[in-house]
Amino acid sequence: MTETIKGIVLRETAVGDYDKIMTVLTADHGKLSVFARGAKRLKSPLFTATQIFSYSEMTIYRSSNHYYLRTADLIENFYRMRDYLEGSALAGYIADVAADISVENQDATELLRLVLNCFHAISQRIRPPAQIKGVFELRASSIAGFMPNLVACAGCGNSDLEIYYFDVTDGIFRCEECYRTDALIAEKLAQRQSEPDAIYQTGTVIALLSPSVFAAMRFSIYSRAQRIFSFELKDHQTLMDFAKVAENYLLCHLEKNYSTLEFYHTVSEVPKSVK
Repeated sequence: MTETIKGIVLRETAVGDYDKIMTVLTADHGKLSVFARGAKRLKSPLFTATQIFSYSEMTIYRSSNHYYLRTADLIENFYRMRDYLEGSALAGYIADVAADISVENQDATELLRLVLNCFHAISQRIRPPAQIKGVFELRASSIAGFMPNLVACAGCGNSDLEIYYFDVTDGIFRCEECYRTDALIAEKLAQRQSEPDAIYQTGTVIALLSPSVFAAMRFSIYSRAQRIFSFELKDHQTLMDFAKVAENYLLCHLEKNYSTLEFYHTVSEVPKSVK
């Protein structure tokens, strides 16, 4: 069966001297593994459209439970991302995360739109890479089923606060009063943990966030897809705090580290996540 799809190349694996297997993210079919025969040849008509990060229209056919590429026409290659190392490093990290959270034969319209929007933002330098990265991490977490609840304090329901105690582990936040009340209860339970009916949870990560950082998180998650980069973080510290908490949240819930993220950190100003 032959069909035409539009997808973005997230990964590529060399097979011999001239062939490769691509991981392609599509809207209707999710993540597909596609074998591209001869695509590594410089004179191949498939060469340009099958490069990493390329968004292309592809004609594929399935045989023996494998997909094979027949033709490919480039739609966008985001070539300007390669003009600066931080941009290409960030694109590699985004591609890795997208490949991990996407599933074959499941709708990935929202994820594909997010990746395309991020690649466009990186290529055109619409916002600082650290902001693009943070927005992607929060939206990707939500798409993967880990959307945090940033509507109101989990204890009292207040939402307009001077400082937000964000629970990275559970994806909720509390006001200072509710947080300290919960901390006192947890301490008392810890003192009783030798008792048979004791309940005590450890490993919770709390991030103290300013209203500016929290507003950026809310906007990143709840805004429409076409508006995710329509806010600015002019203060450097606010930008760094936003980038850090977004990264910590994604890594906490995916329970995975990425070599592409480590490389990104070596070429950017964004601090590594707190371990």
